[in-house]
Amino acid sequence: MNNKTIKFQEYPSFLQSKEWLDFERQNGHQVSQIGSSYFIQKHLFGRKHYLYGPRINGDDITKMKLSDPAAVFVRFEPNSSSWTGPGRRTIDVQPKETIVLDLSLSEEEILAGMHQKTRYNIRLAEKKGVRIVIDNGRIEDFLHLMEETTNRDNFSAHSDDHYRAMARFNPDFIQLILAEYEGRVIAAGLFCFSDSVATYLHGASANEFRQVMAPYLLQWTAIKKAKSAGLKYYDFYGISAVKWPGVTRFKQGFGGQAVEYAGTFDLPLSPIWYLVYRVLRFVNRLIVKKI
Repeated sequence: MNNKTIKFQEYPSFLQSKEWLDFERQNGHQVSQIGSSYFIQKHLFGRKHYLYGPRINGDDITKMKLSDPAAVFVRFEPNSSSWTGPGRRTIDVQPKETIVLDLSLSEEEILAGMHQKTRYNIRLAEKKGVRIVIDNGRIEDFLHLMEETTNRDNFSAHSDDHYRAMARFNPDFIQLILAEYEGRVIAAGLFCFSDSVATYLHGASANEFRQVMAPYLLQWTAIKKAKSAGLKYYDFYGISAVKWPGVTRFKQGFGGQAVEYAGTFDLPLSPIWYLVYRVLRFVNRLIVKKI
């Protein structure tokens, strides 16, 4: 297994890319720049909002000079494993941990770093005749699988319109890859191919034909595509042995290295309005739990 230290966090996240910011703007969000980082305006109540900066350059927070009387706080996630600057730790928005593959390795080296069962399942899917298709126009097939997946695994997904917007946006940046077996789509995923990193964003699979292991071949196809495009890393985008044990085992089977982020922080700009926000959030969660 390769033990070379990766420099994954030295590269900007797709969430700070021009393409993703254009996607946010097309979906009605205002984007602000602070230093070298970009922040998305999120509505709170009345005319109040907060600024959300995913995977930002932490130096931009320490040097921040913001003139926005309607902003209650800044929510940010440093693109680093630790954070000693200002801010109050809060619930994570983006995954705090992930698995990353180094694409500078040869295909043989990447395969050798996988769990034996993962290599076997990739070959099994190939042997069974699973067919891989790249087609953003087939987003409805993905949505059908997502409904099956959320019902089976009991988790919440984005709205259908969000996934449709992703598929429509830019087929070079976000691609829908599907796995077919016996004429049916049985697995699918949305993948982002940014400047240096490919990211596995969302995936879904059918309840039937699980024995042909289509999701394994789907991932291997995306990994090879990213490598052939000259990208440096493949990011499985989120693991948690507690919240997503099955998904985490699946991703860990591909090898790679675990990467941890510092997490999500709030920097209050208006202490009074930030207290109001926290009280409203607390009350809302109590109501949701009772429903």
